[in-house]
Amino acid sequence: MEFSPSQLVESFARICKEVVVRPVVFFQGLPQQGSLLNPLLFLSLCVFLSSLCMANILNGDYRLFLILFFSNMLSDFIVSGLLHGLATRAFGGGAPFAATFRIIAYSSVTDLGAWIPFIGTIASLYGIYLIFLGLQEIHRLKPRQAGLAVIIIMTLALGMGISAAILGKDVLHLADPGMLLSN
Repeated sequence: MEFSPSQLVESFARICKEVVVRPVVFFQGLPQQGSLLNPLLFLSLCVFLSSLCMANILNGDYRLFLILFFSNMLSDFIVSGLLHGLATRAFGGGAPFAATFRIIAYSSVTDLGAWIPFIGTIASLYGIYLIFLGLQEIHRLKPRQAGLAVIIIMTLALGMGISAAILGKDVLHLADPGMLLSN
């Protein structure tokens, strides 16, 4: 089962429900190859809605929205590449990159709740769990391998996020990171 943009609302709601309620069955039914357009559109929609909500809750303007949207999309591609390399080279997973990207794209459904205080923490942790399940089902990794892959990727992502925040402040010469939030 894959996202179908021709039935945008129905397909989006169905995919969200399946990923959240029956993730193992969902990942088992995903195609391993094929066009990345549909998972990319699903990812874009989740990131768009999440970035819009986050920018609004922080009283940001369109610049904050654009920063959130593009940084999230870029980080999802980077994480997909790193996770794919780790799953295939370190743990012997056999699925192609398209399958790994689908894991990240469809796990992004948790971004829809990530902007909500407290619930966002639970949603983010569930997103990590979805990636763990996806690695087991798509790459046929053992639970220990999938868990280690997720820990390594999350550690790298955290390090990249901290580095980007520090570098961004220096490159943009921001005295106060709150400047991004003001109009």
